[in-house]
Amino acid sequence: MKICFISTDFPPTLGGVASHAHELAKAMVQLGHDVYVLTSQVNGSLSFETLDGINVLRPKVLWQKPFYTWGMSRFLKKFLKERSIDLVHVHGMRPLEATKGLDIPVVFTNHTSGFLKRLEKPVIFQGRLKSRLEHVAMVLAPSYELCEATKKTGYAGPVNFVSNGVDTTKFSAKVNDNLNAEKTLILARRLVEKNGVVVFAKALTLAKNKKFKVLIAGVGPEQAIMESIFKKADIVDRVTFLGAIKNSDMPALYKKADFSVLPSFYEATSITGLESMASGLPLIGTSVGGIPYLIEEGITGFLIPPHDAESMSRKIDEVLAFSDEKYIQLSQASVMRAKLYFDWIVIAKKTEKLYLQVL
Repeated sequence: MKICFISTDFPPTLGGVASHAHELAKAMVQLGHDVYVLTSQVNGSLSFETLDGINVLRPKVLWQKPFYTWGMSRFLKKFLKERSIDLVHVHGMRPLEATKGLDIPVVFTNHTSGFLKRLEKPVIFQGRLKSRLEHVAMVLAPSYELCEATKKTGYAGPVNFVSNGVDTTKFSAKVNDNLNAEKTLILARRLVEKNGVVVFAKALTLAKNKKFKVLIAGVGPEQAIMESIFKKADIVDRVTFLGAIKNSDMPALYKKADFSVLPSFYEATSITGLESMASGLPLIGTSVGGIPYLIEEGITGFLIPPHDAESMSRKIDEVLAFSDEKYIQLSQASVMRAKLYFDWIVIAKKTEKLYLQVL
């Protein structure tokens, strides 16, 4: 199969959509498909390169709409005339309108929690969601919540849940020898409101057991609020803000932690959660979006209500009191679940079957 991905986000750009598009494309190449990616230019990027067997093209297209749509549509039609592509797979809303009028199937992966926020508004403010999807042959989404949101727009085509995935060779189990009595929690998120990071900060101040350390990998506007909360509670010395961390450096960082926290208000099947599981970290996550699909309660992690600092603090106290034997059981179960259900090759094979349905 010859597949064309279109995504505004792709490495070296960081983020969930960039990671998903890259890893899925790489897995498709490993399954024997020819994959092209049309994406945005970044500083110092080449107009064409081969990355992990993927043909990456970065056309010069203005970012602002409607100029982006016009420019990408023009480039895409020229690109398709020169190559016999079987299917176009769009990641994210911005490129979607540029794929109208094509004579090959268009698959759309609805990644964004912004889609959910738009549906919370009155109908008049929801935008032209239905009309933007009318030409799409199939919609994929990495959470059941996003699947239902897509159907609510009035989209009449097939909608399928396809989880995010993880490279279980890159993110592998940590060694659980000589466990420390003082456990380390990792928060690997953008520090923005929808990720619930301020609620997590408050939960740490409410925890009765203060035998913990915290690693925070991410940047964002909520950092100043979090720092203020930690300072007021006199736990600044227990928290380390690491800033933005390259994905290539994350495997080593996960190995320094014991638990991974996902305090989100909105979330798909969290890539951070999957990377944590593959690294042997049990999860503490909110019961929203795709997070419950990751966590087997009491086996690979624990679910808590969103927006609830007190519930989170109680769960932190609970997991800090676990015996080494209990912790190792959770850690090993997390690794096994990641390998069986979420390795990118598993996800790519499921996506491949859906492509064949469309074709």
